[in-house]
Amino acid sequence: MIREATHADIPRLVDLGVRFMRESGYARHLAINEDAQANLAADLIEAPHGLVLIDEQAGEAVGMIGVIATTHPHSGDSVMSELFWYVLPRARGGGVRLLLAAEQWARSNGVAKSLVVSPNETVSDLYRRLGYARLEEQFIKTL
Repeated sequence: MIREATHADIPRLVDLGVRFMRESGYARHLAINEDAQANLAADLIEAPHGLVLIDEQAGEAVGMIGVIATTHPHSGDSVMSELFWYVLPRARGGGVRLLLAAEQWARSNGVAKSLVVSPNETVSDLYRRLGYARLEEQFIKTL
């Protein structure tokens, strides 16, 4: 079942966020900051232009997506930007439902485009199958 997250879900969202950071390799480059993750979730839950959805199975949150609707700084287009999307490995077959539900929310709020980030080629392939076009690559460097 896909549902909107509440403040009561924040500890589980943080748990899933930590798993994502470790499994995806982001933790090799960025700090795992549970307070920052909790604050982001709370901000998105409260903001009228933000959304956090949970995929709940048998009473357990097994996946999450957090998005924000904003104006693209270069074009002025209304865009939905994915800020986090993670599904436990055992539940990944249905994880696309989270993205599709977020896209529906965006459309119903007048958002014209969706921007997503891919941590690996498997996710990139999924995006292409869903009609996304490659826009750019993201890089990181420690200064």
